[in-house]
Amino acid sequence: MMNKKRLMAILAAGVLTATSFNPVMIKAESVSAEEAGMAVPADAAGMSVPADAAGAAVSADEAGAAVSADEAGAVVAGDGSETAVFSEDGTPVKKTVKAADINMKVQDSYDFPFLGLKAVLPEELKKQIENSDMLMITEEEWNDDMTGFKYAFFHWNKLTEDQKNEDVNLLGTGYEDWLKSIERVGTLGVYSKDVIDDLDSITGCNEHKELGTSEDGNYKYYLSINKDAESDLTDEIEKIETTITEMTAFDPSKSVFDMPAENANPDAENVGAFETTDIDGNAYTEKVFSDYDLTLVNCFTTWCSPCVNEMPDLDKLYQEMKEKGVGVVGMVIDSVGEDGTTDEDTVKKAQILKEKTGVTYPLLIPDAGNMNGRISGLSSFPESFFVDKDGNIVGDPIMGSRNLEDWKTAVEDALEKINSGK
Repeated sequence: MMNKKRLMAILAAGVLTATSFNPVMIKAESVSAEEAGMAVPADAAGMSVPADAAGAAVSADEAGAAVSADEAGAVVAGDGSETAVFSEDGTPVKKTVKAADINMKVQDSYDFPFLGLKAVLPEELKKQIENSDMLMITEEEWNDDMTGFKYAFFHWNKLTEDQKNEDVNLLGTGYEDWLKSIERVGTLGVYSKDVIDDLDSITGCNEHKELGTSEDGNYKYYLSINKDAESDLTDEIEKIETTITEMTAFDPSKSVFDMPAENANPDAENVGAFETTDIDGNAYTEKVFSDYDLTLVNCFTTWCSPCVNEMPDLDKLYQEMKEKGVGVVGMVIDSVGEDGTTDEDTVKKAQILKEKTGVTYPLLIPDAGNMNGRISGLSSFPESFFVDKDGNIVGDPIMGSRNLEDWKTAVEDALEKINSGK
């Protein structure tokens, strides 16, 4: 499992987004065999290298699926450029970014349902952020079992003119070292009762004002400042208006700073009725499942190397088993943006993937209802599940990629469930 703390500390503010900068990549220092086939956490992966920044992931020789572990983590985009993957501890393989580009977008207000927190910044603080005189980013740490979070907070930091244009190295401890080199001014956050005694070390501040307690009593809210920072800066932090609300149930598929998926239904028993197209514009409905006794639905993104790595094996599975009543359908999850519209650039990348991997099964664009909510809020990429001819979801989801033999075994297990009436 990737180190959530490190990854989210770097990425929760949208560090690796197309609007922030254009990623540049060199090969990773190491990528283990497990990493090559592991499931990429959906929230982390999605924030780290969005489709419009990363490009389609194809093999290093630009002829096959994706890189193997011994290729040191390099992933080659469809246009021949290289893009990022992550080492086992969640460290970007090689990234630098201007410090000012890490800044969060200034908004009139901020609403974070998972934290039960709303905030409105004073006008002067917003101006300081817009000018990058103040850097606003986030940090969160999850529980070891990934079922909740220990703490999550914004932090504001003073930047000098030189620091604004400084190149931040995101490899190894570069990001953490850089954070220590800039001046922490204040934080606003939510902390589990277990870490309250460690607020100084967690926040980098030395004065803490308790704002309230969560409804279940498990978390406390604090506005903290560094008393050694300039008073005109800390004064602005103390002017932040906050509202504590009921916490939305924790969703391990997302950052706690994300908005909940509106129609997520991970426990859906049926994919329901839907209308969509494949990446070539051909129309599809739920009847795509009626042609087979069992269909494997493989949810993937164009930038996920484990996802792309298994596509040739999935096609072999399809070719070998379609006469036995087994189909395969790919869902290109990143082909639809957050606003619900189709991302044509990603569709083109998916078309490149289809050509280079040689898959013959349909690659579908998610429908407006996300298959009755089943493919909203996925907890990993790739994530797959089985559907029978009536649209019923069979068995448990499968996290991560598999080789051909493992997929055959999974198919046989699912067919057995159907035949036994379970």
